[in-house]
Amino acid sequence: MIDSHAHVGRPEFDADRDQVLARGRAAGVLLLIEAGTDAASSRAAIDLARRVPGVKAAVGFHPCDVSAARMAEMDEIEAMAAEPEVVAIGETGLDAHWAENAPAQVQEEFLRRHIALSKKSGKPLVLHHRKAGERVAEILEQEGPPPAGGTFHCFAGDLALARRVIAMGFKIGIGGSATFKKSPLPDIIREIDLGQVVLETDSPYLAPTPHRGKRNEPAYLALVRDQVAGSLGIAPDALEKATDAAARALFRL
Repeated sequence: MIDSHAHVGRPEFDADRDQVLARGRAAGVLLLIEAGTDAASSRAAIDLARRVPGVKAAVGFHPCDVSAARMAEMDEIEAMAAEPEVVAIGETGLDAHWAENAPAQVQEEFLRRHIALSKKSGKPLVLHHRKAGERVAEILEQEGPPPAGGTFHCFAGDLALARRVIAMGFKIGIGGSATFKKSPLPDIIREIDLGQVVLETDSPYLAPTPHRGKRNEPAYLALVRDQVAGSLGIAPDALEKATDAAARALFRL
């Protein structure tokens, strides 16, 4: 399996990171993309990818962490984008959930720089869109979507948004939230081609049922696969094969 989005470099894993990665491998997670959220964590993602076989890096600036005063860090991220361990640009995007986030115009300026970097580097874009999916899609349409495509990570929109972003070359990232009792995601996935879906954990966030509310980790991707496949009425192996192929093609793994 491919965990297309994780943050195992977070402090939540400082005490047992190597064991967490080993449990992931034992559960069948053979490739993992570690997503940076600012310059320092992006650098750490590259370091992790150099140290641990089966880990690749994404470099970017999370919308919850951006500020006008930190724009200079984008120069560092742009330099890191050329490293061979880097397979994607992000995590970037917009977040309209937290009141303490930077103003929308600042978040949007960072997002546009990431879109330009995706085009320049030829690497796909990893997008956060909490309560801002339509606006993220609108900005992509304004700027022109990058030819390399990308993912709408932890997809949180409706079927219309899914079809809109798929038409621009983006995959739908599905993780633990798809296992929650009232999740609309299985119904959305039924209406699109499985080749447009990638699996992810977003570790340490969004642990799947029955671990909801606890620390997530890559090994739990097997639970996501099995429960989503059950909701769709297909074999877990079929879902794994389709989503792995989508991730390999998108990230050139």
